[in-house]
This record gives sequence, C-alpha cells and structure tokens, in this order.
Amino acid sequence: MLKIYNRALEVFNSYYVLQRSSTEDTKKIDGIDKKYLHTMEVVRDGSSAVTNLDFNETFVELSKLSFLNHDIGRFEQMLKMGNYVDSDLVAQTGLNHGGLGKQILQNGLIEQEIPSTRVYDRPILDIVLKHVDGRFDEKDLLVLSSDLLKNANAIEFFSKASEEKKIKVINTITQIVQDVDRLDIYHQILEGRWTPMKVEEPIDPKVMDMFYNGQYLNMAELKKQGLWNANVGELVRLSFVNQIKLLSVAKLIHDENILMKMKELRQNPYAKDAFDFMQNKLEEMIKNSDGITVCKKK
Repeated sequence: MLKIYNRALEVFNSYYVLQRSSTEDTKKIDGIDKKYLHTMEVVRDGSSAVTNLDFNETFVELSKLSFLNHDIGRFEQMLKMGNYVDSDLVAQTGLNHGGLGKQILQNGLIEQEIPSTRVYDRPILDIVLKHVDGRFDEKDLLVLSSDLLKNANAIEFFSKASEEKKIKVINTITQIVQDVDRLDIYHQILEGRWTPMKVEEPIDPKVMDMFYNGQYLNMAELKKQGLWNANVGELVRLSFVNQIKLLSVAKLIHDENILMKMKELRQNPYAKDAFDFMQNKLEEMIKNSDGITVCKKK
C-alpha cells in the first residue's frame, strides 16, 4: 500500500535538497525550508481528510501524490524570484506557481516519482495546475456523497472512465488540496511561520463591499485597479472561508477558533469587523452543511 507515494516522497525530498543546495542566499534557503514544511503539513492534514472521507486506498494514494506535489513549483520560484509573489513570477515567466510546478513535473520529475504507472500523470498535472486559482462547480463535488471514491480503483478509473467523470474527480481532489492548503496558511500565521504585512492605510470601501458580498478577491485584479494594500491581504485570507467546501476543514477552523485567534494576533483595526463577520458566516456554513460539504443543500 502507498508504494508509489513512498517512492514519490523519496524523489521529492531529493529534489528539495537539490533546490536548497542551489543557493547560498539564507533568505532563499529559509523560504524553501518553510515551503517544505508547508507541504508536509498539507500532506498530513490532507491525508487525514481523505481518510475521514473513506477513500479507496488507490484514491488515497493519488490524493497524497497531489498534496505532495501541489507546491513543487515554489522551490524554483524562490530561486528565481526571491519571493512567493505569483504576479512577479507571471511577469517573468508567464506562469504562476501551479503552471511552473506542472512544467517541472512534465520535464521528467513525475517519471522519476511514479515509475510503475503513467495513469496518474494527467490527474496530478491537472491538480497541480488548477490548485492555484481553480474554482469549481458544486456539482463536481457530488462524487463525495457517492460511493465512487470509496469503491473504485483509481488506476482503472482513469483508464476507463468518461472524460466528464475524470474531470469531476480531478476537480474534487483539487478542491481538497485547496481547502487544506488554506487551512495551513492560517496555521502558518498562528504558529509564527509567516507574518503577513499590515500598514497604516484604510481599505477602500469598494473592496470592503466586495468582501461582505462574498465576491472573490483577486490580488492581481485589485492591484490593476489601484485598490490593493497590505491590509486587503487580511480580507483575502479571511475570504478563504468562502472558498472552502469540505465540512471537516470548516469544522477544524471553527473548533480551533482560528479566526478569533488571528483577530487577536493581528490586531488590525482596518479589518477587525471582518473577522467577526466571517466567524458568523463560518458558523452558518457548518450549520447548513449536508454532512460532507458546506455547499448549499440541494
């Protein structure tokens, strides 16, 4: 069981060590180390999530491979850019870190990781690419309430299933990656692994309206419109709650009292009411869940 994952982990660790040894810049080394720790946290929490969802062991393995590789582009991004700002990376390469990660895997790393089957290649490449800004129809997640991921064999499924079904499963696993990825960003802040900037500058009322109306806050678009400052990042992180779909992840955020702990830690007067608003919204989402997701009940 999980033999492919164990092989992939060996290759991933070797790649991490290689990237880390490619620079003597202590800032870049620290950034790479933090991203490695983030990856291991996502693997841990994501593995727990799919186990609780009762996935077949082959879908557990595919999911773990996706958690492991989701940020593989970040190491090279740090070496190239000296930061994790995707807009800088896009300006230089035309790719965000998901696209860069897919490129790295396509250029041979995935073949080293998964030597015994090529069936997993397509879903992993798609998940790595999509996890950055993919947004999915709630209908895609209906597979979570079916027995497909419990009873089917992933290798057979991706060999024989229709394209429509493959996309639904890929999008579902991508959503799980996104949920757990966002959860760890909260953990990074609370544990002091990352301290986001804040400034003495109010948030534009247009952005506040977007936040309270549940609109997606896209940093690149807000920058183009001259609406971005570091305090807007507080709203972006809070709005992760709007994008979370798994009940188990929503409950972790609630049960660990993450939003209120962040409010106390951040002490950001420009966003204090936003924390309370999102805490209330999180409670409503959990209350109205279908037992698996926090999507609207059908």
